Amino acid sequence: MKSTSTDTAYQERDVQAGAGAEAAGRKARVHPAVPAGLIAGSYVLALLLQLAGAPTAVLSVALLMRIVGCVLLCTSLFWRPWQKVTGVLVTLVVPALANILWNRELSGEDTMALRVLADVLQLVCVVGGAAWLWWTRRKD
Repeated sequence: MKSTSTDTAYQERDVQAGAGAEAAGRKARVHPAVPAGLIAGSYVLALLLQLAGAPTAVLSVALLMRIVGCVLLCTSLFWRPWQKVTGVLVTLVVPALANILWNRELSGEDTMALRVLADVLQLVCVVGGAAWLWWTRRKD
């Protein structure tokens, strides 16, 4: 098959921008479902463990899953750098800040509605962020 000047221009652009995984000589090692699944699954696991009355030390397994998911996200070739930063902020940092704010400032008997609101915010951030990462992954 004969290469056209347009094809060459696209190949040069990809190499210069570092957009092509094959052009850079790197291949994807982890399927894109793994980071997204670890991130979303960590919240579901934490929720189930809390409902089962598991001790706090056991809940650290869910946090570890989320951190591993974010590390795999950051090393993945399926997302652009700005998507990786957004994904980590939405799925790890914002829920952690909501937990810290709840534990330091808002915890108490009278604020159960605020706790439910904080849990819903975390659910939307973690699961919604993982779903957004899945939909915006590179498919080429």
